Amino acid sequence: MKSKLLVFVLLSLLVAIVSCKKENNDKTKPWIELKGFNPAYTELNKPYEDAGAMVKDINAVGDTVDISGNLVVTDNINTQVIGKYEVQYNANDDTGNSADEVTRTVYVQIFK
Repeated sequence: MKSKLLVFVLLSLLVAIVSCKKENNDKTKPWIELKGFNPAYTELNKPYEDAGAMVKDINAVGDTVDISGNLVVTDNINTQVIGKYEVQYNANDDTGNSADEVTRTVYVQIFK
């Protein structure tokens, strides 16, 4: 009787552990939407203010949600030097799916 009880307890525990494990069925990657213009232009020796971007994703129930808090922005803009620069936008959703990188070109110029 004890062995049957032990087998029952072990099987119940195994079923509980397996059923608690969540599968990551989210294969939809998020996407990045630029705000403002691309390319953008800024004046030599003036601060550059990027228009930003939004990150959207599809949640578990199929709704489109804003996950812009996951946005990572990288740039090399030097407004002290005339030239062409880039701003890179990247993001991952909460399950680790990566958005396609989006790039904005920024030109530093002398305005007349």
